[in-house]
Amino acid sequence: MTACLDIRAERERVTRAFRPGRPLPDFGYSSEEDALWSRVFATLRGMHEDLSCMAYQGAAQRVKLPTGRVPQLSEVSRTLRSLTGFELAPAMGAVPGPLFYGPLAKGILTSTPDVRPVTEQSFSPDPDVIHELVGHGVMLADPEFAELYRRFGRAALHADSDEVRTAISRLFWFTMEVGLVIENGRPRACGAAILSSVAEMESFEDAELRDFRVGDVIASDIDDSICQPVLYVADSVSQMMDAVERFLAAGAEL
Repeated sequence: MTACLDIRAERERVTRAFRPGRPLPDFGYSSEEDALWSRVFATLRGMHEDLSCMAYQGAAQRVKLPTGRVPQLSEVSRTLRSLTGFELAPAMGAVPGPLFYGPLAKGILTSTPDVRPVTEQSFSPDPDVIHELVGHGVMLADPEFAELYRRFGRAALHADSDEVRTAISRLFWFTMEVGLVIENGRPRACGAAILSSVAEMESFEDAELRDFRVGDVIASDIDDSICQPVLYVADSVSQMMDAVERFLAAGAEL
């Protein structure tokens, strides 16, 4: 236990010492953390074959996350840079809205290198490296999704009221985090929070599924401490993207 705490403290020190523009540092992981990654990732990969959207499956083939160890943010960042121009930057824990959305506009995803506790391996309410890389990291290898992340970032930067910022955050949550689309007659996951959680992948088809309408989405509450009980399903990735882009392009006027 002490060794794990020391490794985590060192990750926090390295993260706090990082400065934008410098090469991404490497982070240390324990054998227990590597084993946890292997178990969770193996389970998720099997579920993704049937329950993730085609865009995600194609992106996963391009990223090729390692199976036997926790990947370094630096290696995934290099891959993303070559595919879509996106990069990763380290931060510990949940990042406040402005510090998360601002970098997205520049093609930077702020990501924690930390690993969820073993007691939360099926569902973690807090962001961790599994969420960042299996969820967001893979989706950012898809050019259309990468551009949508940038659009969210630009819209948040130009938002001129708390009401608009809240609307953007809710739309991001119900698309990029817990978004679903219909493919081959079934709901498939395209959101990072679902794609990186065994419990979410197991339960999303049993949630209350509603038709995706932006007005309904931005009127909905978010509770990221549990598997989302209400989810919105778009007819396709294109329909979801078109609706989101129209809302963001209009300046998120409410």
